[in-house]
Amino acid sequence: MEVRVVAGDITMFQQVDAIATLINPEGAWFGGVDFAIRSVAGGLYHEQALSELINNGLSDGQVLVARGKHSEHNGLFNDVIFVVDDLEKPVGLLVRVALNAAKKYGYNEIAFPAMRTGVMLGAYPGEPDAFSTVLAIATSLREFYDENPGLELIVYFVIYRDTEVERLFLQETRKLLPR
Repeated sequence: MEVRVVAGDITMFQQVDAIATLINPEGAWFGGVDFAIRSVAGGLYHEQALSELINNGLSDGQVLVARGKHSEHNGLFNDVIFVVDDLEKPVGLLVRVALNAAKKYGYNEIAFPAMRTGVMLGAYPGEPDAFSTVLAIATSLREFYDENPGLELIVYFVIYRDTEVERLFLQETRKLLPR
């Protein structure tokens, strides 16, 4: 497994198998990464999540893989791994859920946004600031790496317009993961 931290638009920075992102269980998916995905792919992915919400409901920590192909839209990603987040679980656990889905589906490259570092910063009690949140994510990455030696997976953290969070991701992932 290899981790790379890059700046840019998660939907356009380079071709990846999937984007992993957090969604709330109520279906209010309009800002941030959801907006970016809709901007390039319309409702292709969110309609799949909405169907699951309507038919079965969504629960905290649930993973939903919405299928698509970059040839069907203007983005550079195929699938979207939605992880349901009602702010009851630590972000590291939710990242692990997405990583396990990537492993299960045989993805080679997956992109994450800087989860819970923007408008959701501090919403989970154990993650009061960007450093705590990034450290939780980096620790989770290390645990996943240790449990899956030799796994061929490139994990990107795509940071949009936040040089401080980008610096934290670079700093903490370099400390915890071999290069």
